[in-house]
Amino acid sequence: MNDMNTQKRDFFELLSAYLDGEVTSTEKRQVEERLNNDAETQKLYARLLALRQNFQTLPVPPASQNVEQTIQQVFGKIEKRRQYRSLKWAGAAVAAAVIAAVSSVVPGRQVLQMANVSNQAIRTEEKLLVALNTPLVELPESAFEVPKTEK
Repeated sequence: MNDMNTQKRDFFELLSAYLDGEVTSTEKRQVEERLNNDAETQKLYARLLALRQNFQTLPVPPASQNVEQTIQQVFGKIEKRRQYRSLKWAGAAVAAAVIAAVSSVVPGRQVLQMANVSNQAIRTEEKLLVALNTPLVELPESAFEVPKTEK
């Protein structure tokens, strides 16, 4: 399998060199023979030819722009990406801190425990007694006494 991939890669390079006019007469005959007899080679040749033509129609950057300006633009874009990436990480860190702070303030476990207690009370079907006029348990009088102030 690896040998087959190597052969395909080698022929691809040979076909590319053929398009560029950089082959010997023997290599030229070899490529033309495969082009005449192999449909897959013809498709590959057509794709490479279209790719080559598209490269030739690409716009050329203006000659007035010097290399230093181009380098500065490239490094400027790299720096903007780095800053954007840093902002994303900082935003994620702030979000994690907010979630941690909120989860530590909200008593989620206590709420669940209270819900479990109320569910248990419902399951046992205990009756609730309400005393409107007289208390069910006798209350000591000292709890209701008003402290006397000395004059």
